[in-house]
Amino acid sequence: MLLAVLAVISVPAGVLRVLCVGNACPAEPAPSRVPFCGLPAELRAALAAGFREGRSPDVLAVPDRLILFTRRGGLRLPWPGLGDRPDPRVPLAIWGPGVPAGERLGGGITLDDVAPTVAALLGFGRPFPEVRSGQAIPLPPGPSAPPPRLVLLVAWKGIGTAELEARPDAWPFLAGLLRTGAGTLRAETGSLPVDPAAVLTTIGTGGLPSQHGITGALVRNDGGDVVEAFGPGSPVQVIATLADDLDHHDHRTLVGLVGQDAADRGLVGGGWYPDEDPVDEVLGDPAAAPLAVHALLRAGFGADPVPDVLGVALRGSVERLDRLTRRIVSTARSATHGAVLVVVAGTGTTRTAASAVPAEVAVRAVEAAVPGGDPVVAGVAAGGLFLDQHVLTERGITGQAAVDALLHTRTPDGERMFADAFQGFAVTFARYC
Repeated sequence: MLLAVLAVISVPAGVLRVLCVGNACPAEPAPSRVPFCGLPAELRAALAAGFREGRSPDVLAVPDRLILFTRRGGLRLPWPGLGDRPDPRVPLAIWGPGVPAGERLGGGITLDDVAPTVAALLGFGRPFPEVRSGQAIPLPPGPSAPPPRLVLLVAWKGIGTAELEARPDAWPFLAGLLRTGAGTLRAETGSLPVDPAAVLTTIGTGGLPSQHGITGALVRNDGGDVVEAFGPGSPVQVIATLADDLDHHDHRTLVGLVGQDAADRGLVGGGWYPDEDPVDEVLGDPAAAPLAVHALLRAGFGADPVPDVLGVALRGSVERLDRLTRRIVSTARSATHGAVLVVVAGTGTTRTAASAVPAEVAVRAVEAAVPGGDPVVAGVAAGGLFLDQHVLTERGITGQAAVDALLHTRTPDGERMFADAFQGFAVTFARYC
């Protein structure tokens, strides 16, 4: 017995730790939360592509199972989440001179590829190609035809492949463009969140929001104010659109826009080069779009060999958009004697389930956690909140207070509402995840 006791006493402490005798093993430290890095890699990449520091919301949040949306321009823009991620697929059709008929485009195409593809079809070399992520889609040579005198960019706002699949007989004209031109239903927006203002600028520039800086319908300008994209006080996109470059190369180029609001300007840009010709802009009811296009064509668009650019942003049901697009393309073909290059693209699905919750719940959670007279939330974007920096300074707090409030927000069932929330700079350091 004595020998046994002495043997136990003489066991080295290291052996006791290995065997975890008694309390020899320390408790495992709780894993620390690394903001943003805990999200799936694919979701992180899409969010990073849609983020630009200084322009994007100060605080971003990813819902867990609940589906949140932000109302903007008659659409319900979904917040990127874990429970029901937005479908990234969008239709893309390219039709006209130099485009092979019936060319089925494969996967891996994103909407930042549109501008480089159009430039290639025009035989136009854009300056500073290294600042844009988009690449020209490799197309086999099409039938010989006169070069296009007009580039017609038609965007279907709030429409993705999911909407087309739900109504397969509702878009016969678009189906015809896909059949007689080049196209796919498997193109992707290339970034999240799916905000038409951001996606239109992606189409127009050939770069993603992380490059062109129009990350949504609301952006922060250089003075620190939250403003509407392309509205009063808005910063210009960081990189030029294809229309900007064409106009700068030859001042005879005409650039026009037919849309519903100023945020549609991303499709054609304008103002990137100082003292350039202004964009001929017609904003109003989508039903009047064909008449507006007709008026611009009569004013000289597509009338000479120098290619002009006309962007048309439409919103409505799939049936309505297909009918409007048919009338617009028909008018353009007639006015240019067929010398029109047509691009039709969706900006991404904005369909949300009936159980989706408006983003005001996130706003209320933050305001409740930051007491005081003036509201701290200066704007609500799809996927995040802009904070009033003056209010934060007055109260001596940072954006982390809003992050903590969102992380502690619960659903009526007692479950956490957000899988993750973080200040925007966490996205900037995503490469270290």
